[in-house]
Amino acid sequence: MSDHEDLDRDLETPEEIAAQTAGSAKAPFATPKKLARAKELVRAFAVSHTNAQLYPVTHPLLGQSMDELVSAVSSLGEMGFLEVTINLYKATIFVENQVFPEESVTYRKLTAELLERGISALTFKEGFAREDAQALVSLLAEEKIRDIDAGRVFLEQAGVTHVTIAETTSLEDPEKESKQKENKARAREVYDSGVAAMQDVETQTKLGRAFEVTPLQQVVSSMLDNLFQDPAAVLGLTAIKSHDDYTLNHAINVCILSLSLGGALGLDADSLKSLGLSALLYDLGKVRIPEDILNKQGPLTGDEWQIVKSHATEGADLLKRIQLVDQMPMIVAFEHHLRHDLQGYPDDGTQVPAQTQEQHLFSKVVALCDAYDAMTTRRPFRREIRPDKALAVLMQGRGKAYDPSLTKAMVAMLGIYPMGAIVKLDDDSTAVVFRVNNDDLLHPRVKVLADAQGRWYGDPEVLDLRVIDPATGQYARMIMEAVSATEAGVDDVWQYL
Repeated sequence: MSDHEDLDRDLETPEEIAAQTAGSAKAPFATPKKLARAKELVRAFAVSHTNAQLYPVTHPLLGQSMDELVSAVSSLGEMGFLEVTINLYKATIFVENQVFPEESVTYRKLTAELLERGISALTFKEGFAREDAQALVSLLAEEKIRDIDAGRVFLEQAGVTHVTIAETTSLEDPEKESKQKENKARAREVYDSGVAAMQDVETQTKLGRAFEVTPLQQVVSSMLDNLFQDPAAVLGLTAIKSHDDYTLNHAINVCILSLSLGGALGLDADSLKSLGLSALLYDLGKVRIPEDILNKQGPLTGDEWQIVKSHATEGADLLKRIQLVDQMPMIVAFEHHLRHDLQGYPDDGTQVPAQTQEQHLFSKVVALCDAYDAMTTRRPFRREIRPDKALAVLMQGRGKAYDPSLTKAMVAMLGIYPMGAIVKLDDDSTAVVFRVNNDDLLHPRVKVLADAQGRWYGDPEVLDLRVIDPATGQYARMIMEAVSATEAGVDDVWQYL
């Protein structure tokens, strides 16, 4: 019995879920107004490029298109973009790190000509004016300039400082990749210290002793520090699934997911610390539940189910006894199974610390994260559920078990195919999702682990599934379906993230 026990009912498709959660994604041009301005920048640049090849600099049409380019840059500046970069990655147009599929097809001639000259990125800076635009279009019209070095010399001699060209895009940054590896290693150290701290809490609680909360607070603070530096490195830790120490790993994973979601919701640092501590301790009451019941294979009896349900009040009681200054862990322990519609448990009228009219925000966050990590972890009594299907189950329960807006925010944060999801591509190769693209939740970045014949690569190929084939206007590669890590033969997903 659980809030997500019916896993075989019809669920929404990935495309349907993506459409519903697109508004919650944190992409550079997520709002319609910002998106329109970014599209205008690409259009104005492309028109200026075309007109520069047809008309002299003094022609009114070319002058008008250059004025439109200046206006487009200025409009984005007014929206807070002090500089904005058009990136050309594998013949696909990105503005900043957001893909523009239609423009990639419409302006494929522009893209091809820029790449032929070794130009993969153009950055427009605050103060970009008519003379900068004129120098840029003159450069693109000059047949003798066939490489990026000559282009840079041309701009420098023209005195241009508000537009720069580069031969690599911000989508490919070796220094950034090196830093990400360091962040990943540091985040793993915090994860392991968190497991050790939770092990001590569990031991002390089972012995009837009060535990020290300071080590847990230090884990939360360190996790937050890492989260602010590299969210992906921390969120990727939730792919760690220990089948021997499920309870401990589950608590850390729920903490990470809760902190990530809380951060996406805009909670301040103090609130996040309280939420993180609550997420570590919400299931503390399970130490009072016999393990043979918790790990029972097969359905629970009515009496056993009542014992399991008691962990909410038991956890609140344990946390009340140690007299934490912060009462949120006690509240979340009591409420995390209450459900958004208040049809969950505890249901005996015993409210701690007062009559509950609605789940606290922290309880709603923890409930979502608890359900997701539980579903995606293999247990002795059931197989794990694919991440994409687990998110679909959560979406199915919005408005009932889960808060609708929080559920959409969580899907937008994790992506339709979350980090660590194992997927089959359209050529039947096997890949792992290692980065979610917030501007396009259906097309993440993946590492191809094995070819269609099941031969494993020593060095996985990295693909950004947003890349467009300009000849067809279709995505170059696509996800056909997600598969379980067990089915794919991947034991340690985290190593690839």
